[in-house]
Amino acid sequence: MNVWCNVVLLLIASLQVTDGARLPRSRNDKEQLLKKLEEIIHPLQKYYTTTGTEWVGNSVFAPYLDQQNLRASCTCQTMLLDRILKIYEEIFTDMSNNAEKKDVKTNLTKAVSEVKKLRLKFKGEHELWRDLQDVHLIKAKNGTVQKGALNEFLMVFDLAY
Repeated sequence: MNVWCNVVLLLIASLQVTDGARLPRSRNDKEQLLKKLEEIIHPLQKYYTTTGTEWVGNSVFAPYLDQQNLRASCTCQTMLLDRILKIYEEIFTDMSNNAEKKDVKTNLTKAVSEVKKLRLKFKGEHELWRDLQDVHLIKAKNGTVQKGALNEFLMVFDLAY
């Protein structure tokens, strides 16, 4: 799991410096690209029969995207800081559990307490981290997931653009 966490953090950091040069920039370019994508996606939706009412409410990614507006202050740096503080919490807790001297144990316990208080400031980051872990667990080879994701693709692309 720690390897995956590091990969996600690196991905997030790399996205922060991306300037979007790969995508057209004007509103007209975006509209043309979305229209082109609709011409690609709509036949796929028809082929995979994902346009029926049984697919309403079968969201794959939308639940995670709706919450992003609540986390406007969440940045790559704050995500990284939250994860670093979480690791400090684990380090100090383990050190405290293994400390033989009472004063050392007391100081480590106080340090853990202060880290926990500071981490309360990162509530949005905690939620985003859970969402990233949940998204990572989505089974991309599952037919139902694939069809639900197909139905959401244009919306996700539009938001990502």
